[in-house]
Amino acid sequence: KDDLEANAEFIRLADAFVEVPPGKNTNNYANVELIVQTARTQNVDCVWPGWGHASENPALPRALAAVGIMFLGPTAPVMHALGDKIASTILAQSSKVPCIPWNGEGVTAEIQPDGSIPEEP
Repeated sequence: KDDLEANAEFIRLADAFVEVPPGKNTNNYANVELIVQTARTQNVDCVWPGWGHASENPALPRALAAVGIMFLGPTAPVMHALGDKIASTILAQSSKVPCIPWNGEGVTAEIQPDGSIPEEP
């Protein structure tokens, strides 16, 4: 509601927008079921979840894919890996990203086609 009242530019430029229910995040921005239901009702092709809330939940890209809606963001396996400090560091090292020294320095894994790393080496 604050963005609407502030006449936010991203809302002014949108072809359409949907207000989310008020209350705790579990009732709106973090509610995967509600996001998918709203996307289906609005007949969208894709969803960009912004930042925080459900954008960090691997269940969102999975749920959207299940109903044929594209998720504009990382795949669920990548999102899962990035939410784990060790897995994300191994992913970074495997991609040749410089990392600060740690006890797993030099550990790499073969990056899978979906961008994830395997559970076991």
